[in-house]
Amino acid sequence: MRIRYDLFPGGKTKALTLSFDDGREYDRRLVRIFNEYGLRGTFHLNSGFLGNPSYIEAGEVVALYAGHEISAHTVEHPFLEQSPPERVVMEIMEDRQALEALAGYPVRGMSYPFGTWNAQVAGMLAVAGDRICAYGQELRNV
Repeated sequence: MRIRYDLFPGGKTKALTLSFDDGREYDRRLVRIFNEYGLRGTFHLNSGFLGNPSYIEAGEVVALYAGHEISAHTVEHPFLEQSPPERVVMEIMEDRQALEALAGYPVRGMSYPFGTWNAQVAGMLAVAGDRICAYGQELRNV
């Protein structure tokens, strides 16, 4: 029997992950510090909040997060487990589409707003693509 181990870039076997939600203006300073020390992070963005007071502008997403991962966090940051199914799908799909248009690459990560979810919400992530990962929980289309 062979055991297969997936490796991180550069053949590394361990990784430290850093993630931040919402796309707030303090991300500018945080990303500058990350870049200075060669750190990488995942930034979960709410596309509906971009450009609002204390949030980053949509036009700065590509340059600001270059070298980091952009991930979905819903359009308006609702409690998904309390939302009707059609709203859950809309929040995830529209956020993902908006972020992909800004980033220029497929967005596969997702962070649940408020860190809350239920089995129905987790099951709906399959409609968002063939592979999307939410809080370390890998979900696949079947």
